[in-house]
Order: sequence, then structure tokens, then C-alpha cells
Amino acid sequence: MEFRFTINGKNYVSVQETRIEANRKYALSVAAKFKDDTDLKLTPVISYLPWDAPTTIPDDGLPAMDDRPANDDFTVEIFRNGCWEEIFVHNAEVSDYAANPAAGYVQHDMGFAMFTDAFAAPLKVRVTRRAGTFSKVEIRPLSYGIVPDVQTPNSVEFELDDPAQKVSVEFDGNRMENLFILPDLPDTAIPTGANVTYFGPGIHNMGRKEILYKDNQTIYLDEGALVYGSIYAKGCRNLTIRGRGILCSSKENHGDGRQPQIETFDCDGFKVEGILLRDTPNWTLKIVGSTGVHIDNIKEIGWIMNSDGMDFICCRDVLVENTFQRNYDDNVTIKAFNGKTDYVTAHTASDGSFTDASIWTVYYLAQNKFDVYDYEIRNCVFWADKAHNMLVGPEARGIAFRNIRFHDNIVLENRQNDGIYPGAMAVMIADNGTFEDIAFENIIVEDIDGGKVFCAHFTNAWAFDGLYGQWARNITLRNIAYTGTRATPSWIRGRSDAQSIDGVTIGNFTVNGTPVTDGSGPHLEINEYVRNVTFE
Repeated sequence: MEFRFTINGKNYVSVQETRIEANRKYALSVAAKFKDDTDLKLTPVISYLPWDAPTTIPDDGLPAMDDRPANDDFTVEIFRNGCWEEIFVHNAEVSDYAANPAAGYVQHDMGFAMFTDAFAAPLKVRVTRRAGTFSKVEIRPLSYGIVPDVQTPNSVEFELDDPAQKVSVEFDGNRMENLFILPDLPDTAIPTGANVTYFGPGIHNMGRKEILYKDNQTIYLDEGALVYGSIYAKGCRNLTIRGRGILCSSKENHGDGRQPQIETFDCDGFKVEGILLRDTPNWTLKIVGSTGVHIDNIKEIGWIMNSDGMDFICCRDVLVENTFQRNYDDNVTIKAFNGKTDYVTAHTASDGSFTDASIWTVYYLAQNKFDVYDYEIRNCVFWADKAHNMLVGPEARGIAFRNIRFHDNIVLENRQNDGIYPGAMAVMIADNGTFEDIAFENIIVEDIDGGKVFCAHFTNAWAFDGLYGQWARNITLRNIAYTGTRATPSWIRGRSDAQSIDGVTIGNFTVNGTPVTDGSGPHLEINEYVRNVTFE
């Protein structure tokens, strides 16, 4: 028997087999369980009710939401259709900054609430702190200018004007146990067809999904879908992963041999859009050797060391936009390894093994797919509990980096402040690479908890054979605004006359509204190996 259901506007099919005897009457009922007081329907159950022996057959292919990890610190409601509607608050683990992570992470639980709305008018949101009263609340980014309309001893109400206003709600300065409000527009173009892998509302245990040499594939996580697993793709053209659901890797291995949440190799035309990625075991997005990458409107929350938001290795023609990321490690980093014939020959031992093991990461790429160029990262909100927010380098292996632009982004947190890895924005000139035409423009940095706003310097961190970078030129900082008291001075440092930075333009870099006009003041240090510096 085949039954068709429509649940929350989505269609499902359940195929059932059961023993039915002739000349016997049966009543069929379909029930929908509820976990909470929301209007989210849970676990449809088909029941066959013979007069004397009721039989219930659950269908695992139908949506089930009973096991969603919930955060009990907050209640979230939105006001629409004339009444308050409660939104489920998911839980996510985050980690406090640890200078020595081997000593162990200090973990915390934060919440996030996701919903869609057409935003025909501003949408009122009410957040209740269930743990009790509070003295103050901040709704960040502060540049959005969102202040509570109503505040009670344990709740606040405020309005969101459009779905781009994804925010962090923080009570009494607590950034570790905070709440993300993540609105979106409904998706009106849900894909169908043989090339679509569809996950509807409910919990799905996908495991590690591999897609090999298949073009024009789409993995779709619909609103309300919670998909446990990770994804690996190789040699796929025009692969798309999108939707309004959640990809969670909490059930994947987080120990030795842990793998990225989404990893692609040589996948041109790759796109990720709309989904939230939670609890990656390693890098969240590892994208190797791709041309034409588009990352749009994704959300990320990760707690573990190396939980970089996205690592691009030997990619070009990349657009990242509208993301909202909280990663323990770097938010966005741009790297390269080297598999060019001359490099491989020079790094092959007499027994045929590679003296540089990173060659294996890129070995099977075409010879024209190693240089790194044409990046645009825009309209993003970045939160790094430890490392960089926007990073170029350090892994380079002699590859050229050029034409990389970060603009119109907001930094909510950055904390690392050592001699090697500082900088909300950073260019690490390392590993025999060359770096040119790199721009950071229209960047707002809020009161980060101890890191630096910008750093460009020579280093041999993560370099093969301890090599520093060759040179850097044409670095631009324009309309950079830091407001706060806890950031330490930025720096731009060449290494020698031969290993120098040539051509730095700084325009309207302000600290608490005051322009930075030279490289010897309290907010910026520029050393003697940096040439042709212009303050606009």
C-alpha cells in the first residue's frame, strides 16, 4: 500500500507492507506526534486497526524531529499573523579560546533559532532568558543599530527589517553562551529530478556521502531537515549543496583521522547556499582545485581546533557572500599546495616517495589549476573564537596569489594575539609564495577580545623547508573601522631588503573614530622593509 502525505507543505510517500485478511474490516488512521507547543509536525505514524489486534508501523523514511538537540537557555518567539509563534532553539557547542588546546577545551553551549519569513514588513522577535534576569543585552552586529523595543527583567523584544539581519543576542556580555537569530527568505525554487538528493523535514542519518565524477548533482536540505553526516565529492562539475536545513557532523569521528564536513576535489562550478553547518570534526569546507566557486548565505558553528569555516586550496574565480560564521579557528583562509611537474620532480626522493607530503593533496589536478587568483569575499559576518577572520596564506609552496578582495564584512570576535598568527585580517607571506593585489575595504571590526585588527608579515609558519615568502606588493586597507579598547596594535612588516612589502595604501583606517595617519603611532606599526606606503 502506498500513502501520500503533505506535512508542512512538503510531500512524502510511505510504502507499507502488512498482512490483511480477507473478509475482515480495518480502520486506517494517521497520527502526527508533537514534541513541543510549536506547529511543527513530528513523526507521522500509520496505524492499522483491526477490531481485535491493533498494529502500528512507523516509517523511518518519514520526518522525525524528536531527537533535535535543544538549547534550554532561551525561548524565541516571532510575532506574525497577529500572535506570538514559538521557534525551536537548537543547541551548538562552542569553545573558549585556549592558547594550548592540548590541555583541553573549555566548552559552552549556545543556542540558535532558524526560521523563514517573506519579510513583507519588519518582523518582531522576542527572546526570553529562561535562566533568569539580566542587567544588559547587546544585539550584534552593533552596526545594524538594533535596540530592544521592549525589555523586561528576563526578556527583550526587537525588530528585524530583512532576512540579512542575522544577529547574536548576548546577555550581560556573555559571548560564549549566546543566541543566534538566523532568519531567511523561504526557498521558492526547491529542485526536483533524478539528479537531486532531497532531505525533507526531519532527522536523517546520511553518514559520509561520496559523490564521484557525477555532474550537475544537487543535495537539498529542506527547511526543518537535520542531516547527520558529511560529504566528499571528486571530479563533479556544477555540484550544488543548498537549502534551509542543517548539516551536522556530531556523529562523525572527531578523533584521529577526523575529516572535513564538506570536502571537494576538482569540482568546478561548486556552490553551497543557505544551509547551516554544525559541529565539523575538521575544516568545515575544504575546497581543492576548483574554478568558479560560489558560497552564499551559509551559517556555521564549530568548536574544535581546525574548525576553519572554509579553506580554499588552489582555487580561483571564487565568490563568498552573505555568510554568518562562528568558527573556533579561521573563518576564511586562502591557501595553495604545489603539484606542478617541476615541483613534484624536485620533491621526489630516490625511492619514488614525495619529500613534501602535501603534494598528495593536489597531485591529480591539471597543471593549470594551481595558481590562486580572483577572489571576492563580501557582506559576511565573521566570529573566530581563536584565529583569523580573513586570511591569505600561509601555505603557498611557491604558488602565486593575486587579486583577492575582502569587502563590506563585519568582525564580531577575534582573540589570538601571539607573534605568528594574529590579525582579524591577515596576509601571512610564507612558504616561498608571492602575494599581490590584496585588498580589505569597508570592514567593521567590533570590540574584539584581544586580537589585532590587521597584520601583514613574513613568516615560515606551515612552510615546507622553513621557507619564508618571496615578496608581497599592492596591499590596500580602505575604510577600516575598529571600535573598542581591547585590540592590540596592528602591524605591517617586511623581513629584509629582498623580502619586502612594496606598495601599501591605507585610506580611512580609524580606531574609535580617529584616523590612523602613520605607521609609528599607537595603533599601527610599519617597519623599514615596507616601501611606498600611502596614507589617503
